[in-house]
Amino acid sequence: MKRKASTLCAVLFLILAAAPQAQRAGGGAVTAIVGARLVDGTGAAAVNDSVILVSGDRITAAGPRARVQVPQGATVVNAAGKTAIPGLVDAHCHLNQPADVMRKLLPIALNWGVTTLRMTGNDKPEIMQVYYDAKAGKFPSPRVYTAGQGFNLTGPYPGAPTMKPTTPEEARKGVQAHKALRVDFIKLWMGDKGFTPEVVEAIVDEAKKQNIPVVAHIGNVAQVKQLAELGVTDFMHEARDGMNPEFIAYAKAKGLSFTPTLGQGQSRWYYYEHPEFLTMDPKFDGFYARGRTMLNDAERKKQIIGAPDFEQVKQRFKDNNYPFIKMMSDAGIRVITGTDCGAEASQTTPVGHTTHREVQMFVEAGMTPVNAIRAATLDAARVLERTEDPSYGSIQAGKIADIVLLGADPLADIHNTNKVDRVMRAGKWVE
Repeated sequence: MKRKASTLCAVLFLILAAAPQAQRAGGGAVTAIVGARLVDGTGAAAVNDSVILVSGDRITAAGPRARVQVPQGATVVNAAGKTAIPGLVDAHCHLNQPADVMRKLLPIALNWGVTTLRMTGNDKPEIMQVYYDAKAGKFPSPRVYTAGQGFNLTGPYPGAPTMKPTTPEEARKGVQAHKALRVDFIKLWMGDKGFTPEVVEAIVDEAKKQNIPVVAHIGNVAQVKQLAELGVTDFMHEARDGMNPEFIAYAKAKGLSFTPTLGQGQSRWYYYEHPEFLTMDPKFDGFYARGRTMLNDAERKKQIIGAPDFEQVKQRFKDNNYPFIKMMSDAGIRVITGTDCGAEASQTTPVGHTTHREVQMFVEAGMTPVNAIRAATLDAARVLERTEDPSYGSIQAGKIADIVLLGADPLADIHNTNKVDRVMRAGKWVE
């Protein structure tokens, strides 16, 4: 009898040990998101009726319900009828507003499912405290990267609050000053009458010494190649004169990536055509006060969307931008989302929604929906973290749990990314 009892206890012990538990080592309680269609950000085919397990700030498992067992005691979120995608990345922003406005705009981006923002220059030193507080979790915010002020001489936007060194020595001191502000990137604007080659080389070289990546605003192949030969791989905007086999081969060999910033271009008319975005729930209202004033100006609206050549203006925008995106992405060169929201030329580019609009334009340019989502998630994270295996950007085991539940399938209609139902940032639901 004792032997039978001992055997029974041993069997029960093994069963309990093998059973999935709602606690994970080092991770705490488990949340199970059950029943969603899973678009994991890798470009893989969607998984119907999925289970996503989250413990702490990490995804511990994701896949078909038949293969991922829900632990006993887990908090179950019924996501039937929803689609799960990774949090979106906007890799080109210039919010640069007063601190109180910034503390409003960053949570709005998060409400839209934009869980990562990169500020690409013009951030005055006094704004940096907002980013420090965001990184410390003092208020709801996406993950924020910043380039601080950046470097711009007489190139694009010479009046912007940037550093303007004229000698290599000044350039190095400028990079060191950025290092002291704990920037994540160095931003360099290239212009036809900009920095001398010696100053450019000093900026890039000092950034390497300080272990800070460089990102660059460019407009042509010559500027790209000048910087690529110094080791820069991350470029803002497009080199439209590079739509040829020679440059494509060069860009691929160098591992270059491009953030074309379609968002700010189309926002010059898009939100005049879609006034419904001006009456959204305040938690989704990412418009700047000045931009809202511009969009509510009836005469201005008439001049823009009532112009005789308005349809031609829209078509020229597509003709000027979409071929570059398709050609580069078809060649396997990374093209990622970045809207330029907040720039002086982009006052009608709202924070949050414009990132979705850019994903939609990538599809209009010829990407498949699943690849456009990858461009806005995993590929963008790869560029920002400078690794093929970033800590976020996809819904896979081991990744940070940045997850967006959508009310409809974006693979059926990419505009369904607008239908944000719920957002998780680093394992916590955004309330």
